[in-house]
This record gives sequence, C-alpha cells and structure tokens, in this order.
Amino acid sequence: MAADTREDSPQQSTSAQPLNSSSIQDKTYEKFSAAPHNANALPGGSINTAGGKLRETTIMDALKTIKLEDFKDVYKKPCARDALLVGIGAGFGTGGLRAIMGVPPLKACSWAVGTFCFGSFVMHEFCQRKRQLEMQGLKRAVQVIDRKKAERQTRVDQTGIANPRTNEDVQGR
Repeated sequence: MAADTREDSPQQSTSAQPLNSSSIQDKTYEKFSAAPHNANALPGGSINTAGGKLRETTIMDALKTIKLEDFKDVYKKPCARDALLVGIGAGFGTGGLRAIMGVPPLKACSWAVGTFCFGSFVMHEFCQRKRQLEMQGLKRAVQVIDRKKAERQTRVDQTGIANPRTNEDVQGR
C-alpha cells in the first residue's frame, strides 16, 4: 500500500513506515461463507421447501396415474386416429407379405408389430409437423388481416370516408 501523499497535516512524517505483515494477517476484511449447492435450500432442511423428504417414485406410482378413460378417448387426440390407421395398414401389409413369402409366423408377426410402431410414429410426427405449419400460416393470415384493417382505419381517419367506393360514386362515373 502506498502512504498518503497529501501535505495538509503537519504531524505526518514524510517517510512512509513499512506495514507489518502480521497486522494485515490479523485483520479480516471480508468473510464469505461457502455458497450453498442450491440457493433455494433452507438451513437444516432439504431442497423441498415444503419440508419433509421427497418420496422415491416407483413404477407402481406411474401405473396408478393411467386411467381407462385415457385409452377410451385416444382417437380424439389430434393425429392419433390417422397415425394408428396408417400403422395398422402398414403392419398388416408387411406382416402379410412376410407370411406369404414363407417366413415363420412368429417372425412375420414381429415384422408386423415393428412396422405398426414405426409407421404410427412416422405418421404421427408428419401430422404434427403439418399441423404446426398450418398454425403458422393461420397466424400469418391473422397478422395480414390485422395490418389491412389498421391501414383501412388510417385511411378512414385521413379521408373521413368509411367506404371510398359507395353506390353514388360508382353511378356518378
């Protein structure tokens, strides 16, 4: 550290005294505790701020959340009907062709199930992408309609005429 170089007090000596390293070591300028591993953790508690310990999730807990109504209404979900129909058709066709070609029945059924799963998945993703693009197009159309409506309103405000082409204007020409 550098000594004070101001000359306003006559008591200060012009030579700087060397600082004792032990005096620096005795002083604590700042003390920071170690940061907690989670900022939301309460002292003496867990990350669960409501208290208590979190229970382990088991497979039985997951199975209890599945209801029969989930399977009854699966056809009402977007894209599910189309995906399942395509998967059934593809699986039936592939399994049937494999069986006609002389493959053992168990192997033909395995191919049918695999084709059903793959075909359903691909069709579902294709349908979801198509829906997403359709929604983007609808958003763009709404933006264009809103922009034209705003332009029409500014034109009305500037001219004072609600519809610039009325029957009287057309007949007068």
